[in-house]
Amino acid sequence: MLMPLVKSQKIHRILIIKLSAIGDILHALPVSSALGEAFPEVELYWAVEEPFKTLLEGNPYLKGVLTFPKLNSKLFRSAKARRDYLHRLRELKSYNFDLVLDLQGLTKSALISRATKAKNRLGYHWQRELAKFVNEAVPRSPESVHIVEQYLDVARFIGATPSKVTFPFSISEEDDSAAFSLLQSEGIVPNSPFVSINPASALAIKQWGAEHYAELINALHIEGIPSALVTADKAVAQAVAERVTVPFANLVGQTTLKQLGAVLRRSAVHVCGDTGSGHLATAMECPVISLVGPTDPDRACPYGQRANVITHREACSASCTWHHCAYPQPHCMQAITVSEVTKKTLSLIHQNIKPD
Repeated sequence: MLMPLVKSQKIHRILIIKLSAIGDILHALPVSSALGEAFPEVELYWAVEEPFKTLLEGNPYLKGVLTFPKLNSKLFRSAKARRDYLHRLRELKSYNFDLVLDLQGLTKSALISRATKAKNRLGYHWQRELAKFVNEAVPRSPESVHIVEQYLDVARFIGATPSKVTFPFSISEEDDSAAFSLLQSEGIVPNSPFVSINPASALAIKQWGAEHYAELINALHIEGIPSALVTADKAVAQAVAERVTVPFANLVGQTTLKQLGAVLRRSAVHVCGDTGSGHLATAMECPVISLVGPTDPDRACPYGQRANVITHREACSASCTWHHCAYPQPHCMQAITVSEVTKKTLSLIHQNIKPD
């Protein structure tokens, strides 16, 4: 265990490596707060890919954020981009990191970890193919089922034992004000309950379907609850909008990531599939109803909100996996009814409490 090293050898700088993506970085945010609270004298840095750096801006526990291009991006295919990437790798040594925590567990993060020349480089115990890039493998506690707890195992391994899991996602007054004004312009009455809805997911087998989300918006409207559509996928949003027969707030393409966080913070409930907005809503302490298909909800649902997951994985085939469906349409997602989602949403609104 490295706690004696952190204390006795006076570690001054720690680099956290979590390069992507939105949901994964949000899952890892509690590591920064756990380390910052346990070791306030230590400078914390975070390595992240450029498209996701906004997630870390304003994090009070971080001394700095180091950005890298996406290795699979078109930009990286140019000679200039490759030179820039190598230059950034060489610069890492100048930071004199004493300890590196690789929370990504991929070759691209291992390269960054190795380039720091840090004496202590930690990785997960299952990173066998990358073992040469780390000094010590961090064992996962059997009790750590959720990915957030698995990330926190790394913090615990070096002596940080948080009494509370917190997600340091900062929103400026300007972004909050912009979100407030946008909601008003779209017909949302200030301080009245509304439901934010994200109908998109990265994989088709994780999508509930535009027709179902449209029916949900219609059903909530009948109950006097307005809806706000939030997603970066304009095609999916358009498919939903074409099927809705009642007024709703269409925020698609009108918010930054920070402003989306502000919208979610003001939401009474957020409804989504297995996608990053659910984890952002959790960071904003907004109740999240997750419509989950092949994903293991115990491991990857919005943290602390397992009771709000609606799933029918019993409808899956034995040959189904989290990224492959045995059916033309995912039975597990099609088994989720508009009625049960509406009922769950109204129940959370009427409770008027935040889940643990």
